[in-house]
Amino acid sequence: FLKSIKRLKNCVYLYKYYVTSVDRGLLSGIIACLAPALIAPAHIATLYYFWHQFSRRVNKKNCSCSCWDTVFKGTYESGIASYKHVYFNASFNTLKIWTLTVICVITFYESIRRLVSLGLQSYLRYSMLLLFLSAIFSHYYSWWSFFNYWNDDYYAQWNHQLFFTSTELLSTFIVLQLADNRLLVTPRKALGIVGVAVMHVIAGSLDQFVSNVVKGEGHMHQVLRDVSFMVPDLLHVLLPLVELKRSYCKSPKYLYVPLNDLRRDILVIITLITLGIFLCSLL
Repeated sequence: FLKSIKRLKNCVYLYKYYVTSVDRGLLSGIIACLAPALIAPAHIATLYYFWHQFSRRVNKKNCSCSCWDTVFKGTYESGIASYKHVYFNASFNTLKIWTLTVICVITFYESIRRLVSLGLQSYLRYSMLLLFLSAIFSHYYSWWSFFNYWNDDYYAQWNHQLFFTSTELLSTFIVLQLADNRLLVTPRKALGIVGVAVMHVIAGSLDQFVSNVVKGEGHMHQVLRDVSFMVPDLLHVLLPLVELKRSYCKSPKYLYVPLNDLRRDILVIITLITLGIFLCSLL
């Protein structure tokens, strides 16, 4: 009888474990799907708020498009086409846009799913969650920029944007790692995030922030854009240092770093920041 009770308890435990796991996976999946699904409509709604007075009504019955190759319509339509909600040409740039978009959506989905899963298991470091959420605009802006560069065949700002995007991705990769509170925030990882953020603050200030925001020469959408870049960068400078101090207080022996090694890491970060700012000025 006692063996039967134990088996029953084990079955109940396993049932609760698997149900909880399924629920966590389902919930994290739903939230992860909502994030990329809502960000683009929010962006277009913001654009409409600022520029709706410049928009015009489209006459769907009389308008036409002569710049569309009509390939995706096959034999159903050719030549000058009638109104469509979405036009796209079968070109190599369209393939690039599609590939980039798929990669970005999947990466965003997996990132959100990881954060939600950590939160449901009480393993989430909320300061890193804040840093990730604050960086979403920067990553979305990068995708939108490359989308438009390829769509418009305009590449004057390509290298400049690529520099900011690459460094931002490196920073966010470290942030996602440290989002797990079971991992201690090491000096090297914290300095990596801080270094990228300092580089962005200086480069962004020299680029547009001072003129658009400080001097008040920018339009409202430019001011909001630059502030949305600057505030997350400042958070990326501050919060990793706060978390580093917390980790050191928890495990001072584990995080003990020889003074010479710490000086070397700081010197490397300063050198990389200087080289990064110099490279950014050339792009």
